[in-house]
Amino acid sequence: MKLNLQGISVDLFEEVTGKMGKKVTREEVNLVPWTEGYQAALSGNNTVLFSMVRSPEREQSFKWAGPIYSDRYVLFARRDSGITIENPEDLKGYRIGVIADDMAIRQLLDIGVNQSQLVPESNVSAIIGGLENNEIDLWACPEDAGRYFTEEVTGNYYSYTVVYQLETQDLYYAFSKDVPDSFVRSFQQALDAVKQEKDPEGISTYDRILGKYIPSIGLARLNYLTEEWAPFNYQEDGNVTGISVEILEAVFKNIGVNRSRADVRIVPLAEAFQMAQNNTSTVLFSIVRTPEREPLYKWAGPFTRASFVLYAPLSSNITISSPEDLNRYRIGAVRASIENDLLAGQGVNESQIVNGQTPEALFRMLEEGQIDLWATGDLAGRHQMLQTAADPNAYEIVYTLSENDFYYIFSKDVPDTLVSAFQQALDTVRDQRDEKGVSDYERIIYRNLGVRCARQTFTDDKVMALVNTTAEAIEKNASDTFRRINVGEAPYRDSEDPGLYAFIYDTNLTIVAHADNIQSVGTNFRGKTDVAGKPFRDEILEGALKNGTGWVDYVCMRPVQTNLYYKTAYYRLTIGSDGNSYIVCSGNYKLCQNKSEATPANNSTASPEELIALVEKSFDMLT
Repeated sequence: MKLNLQGISVDLFEEVTGKMGKKVTREEVNLVPWTEGYQAALSGNNTVLFSMVRSPEREQSFKWAGPIYSDRYVLFARRDSGITIENPEDLKGYRIGVIADDMAIRQLLDIGVNQSQLVPESNVSAIIGGLENNEIDLWACPEDAGRYFTEEVTGNYYSYTVVYQLETQDLYYAFSKDVPDSFVRSFQQALDAVKQEKDPEGISTYDRILGKYIPSIGLARLNYLTEEWAPFNYQEDGNVTGISVEILEAVFKNIGVNRSRADVRIVPLAEAFQMAQNNTSTVLFSIVRTPEREPLYKWAGPFTRASFVLYAPLSSNITISSPEDLNRYRIGAVRASIENDLLAGQGVNESQIVNGQTPEALFRMLEEGQIDLWATGDLAGRHQMLQTAADPNAYEIVYTLSENDFYYIFSKDVPDTLVSAFQQALDTVRDQRDEKGVSDYERIIYRNLGVRCARQTFTDDKVMALVNTTAEAIEKNASDTFRRINVGEAPYRDSEDPGLYAFIYDTNLTIVAHADNIQSVGTNFRGKTDVAGKPFRDEILEGALKNGTGWVDYVCMRPVQTNLYYKTAYYRLTIGSDGNSYIVCSGNYKLCQNKSEATPANNSTASPEELIALVEKSFDMLT
């Protein structure tokens, strides 16, 4: 079966030959092993080979058109390899996978790598297989191309980590010597035209092609919209800010997108939805995912969770005992917002719903008695009151509509490759921890929302049983158990409740297996803390070595509810089949016994009394 070839050079080749009046389609391009293609272009027969680095030793062997684009060669390693390369001398002894006849070979030899260390393969899939099976230690290739191939093979751009940077090289189309000079010149002129000619939006076809495959370029071309909905996204002192905006900037940083919060526009939600539905290369946030909205957009997330509630003045003495009571009141909601759907789902008549453009407008209506209830997010409503109410404590939550996750949505014309890269970068922001042991996501949530309490969905006895089961498996076959944990197999990650999972430290406090966060595998956590500053892993190590088993409290995220929660972990020291000592852990979420246990955000403009009131409201809804 003929493969549908994809990629920058393939798309660009179609465009260039089409501009020349002799379009060569991707179906006419032959996919062959690199060495075979290289030899075919060397021997003639009107051949063009792409993409190839133009080097001095190759210069006279081909005729050239380009450059196609530039890419930096790097060395990839498995995340759990523990490999650190600071200089070329550190490469000694490592087996390095390369494509035969690729420019990476020359770069490696030039920095002193021994020829015997190189493991040449004819295709990328073989190299990735070698990495997965520990047949090679490193993979040398262009970074952007490597990320793309990694996603194609493993489903994740970030399956492997860059441990060393080599040279940046320009890539070209290489024509065999028997191709007429006039054709090569025409090809070059058409290529230059594709790069220079711009559409009404000021973007060239060349830039659009690059943006389709290179996330740092493609995501920089999109329009970013949000609504006024604090504390997730709102305007303050002329700047767009909020939880979702901070997370977006962290994603930009992770991917290398040259955009910031200054590029985000706040517009009415109904207008934003219309733009996103009109295929305008748009990203919109923070949006609840519903069956009605699902097919209209592409989705990345979730990135946080909040409750939707009904606020009423305390003086109204409104009590909602059941959904049937709702039709007795005029209820305000932002036009086109999820609150309208939630109210309809509770059986509220459309005639009882009063739509407004912004949360501020609706709150004014509540103050002035034009509506009886205000449907909004719990935190969003409280934030609005703190900003504009004469007395923020004169209002109370009288009913909870639902608790929902929030997403970034993309218009349908945004390439899947960009949405996938965004999702994986979002996961990295959530899971990848810095030198202090804390992720960007945890810092953002802690700064804005603090720590919550959660209902327990499984018992502490289940946690202890999972730890004991895992420890027994490690004692029988450590390496196979670690492999199964790292791919999230049951029972090491509960299929019905993903909040119940196992994670393993060695006695150096390096994660050797983690059923919920493979990106942490290979990371040493000695001296590192949770987001609240507690070195709980050191306490686990101390307790395990002293007592064998025990419990430790700390703060972390919940896999299915992305905010921060109080957690307690059970641990057990065991000896693996390999003779090494390991600490097997699993945890459960703590239900706060007292409302004062909930920790408010530490970056709010509210007074301590107001923050305590906010946390108490949140706690009431959780319990």
